[in-house]
Amino acid sequence: CSMKFIHLSDLHLGKRLYEFSMICDQEYILNQILKIIDENGAEGVLIAGDVYDKPVPPAEAVLLFDRFLTGLRERNLEVFVI
Repeated sequence: CSMKFIHLSDLHLGKRLYEFSMICDQEYILNQILKIIDENGAEGVLIAGDVYDKPVPPAEAVLLFDRFLTGLRERNLEVFVI
């Protein structure tokens, strides 16, 4: 029996470059990942390291990750975060 996984790492949610927030770009990418999961029938997601850019992430980054995890759970996926 086999299981399809999507592997993600180094999301760095909440990252800013020269005071420019990347949160909109990161939201777009996470939505694209959900589409890829749907198209490929993945059954699990492994998120390995550097979810947030800072040890104490901004609230918008936490909310973005929460929405992403909710989207994964709505798809009944196994989710592993390291």
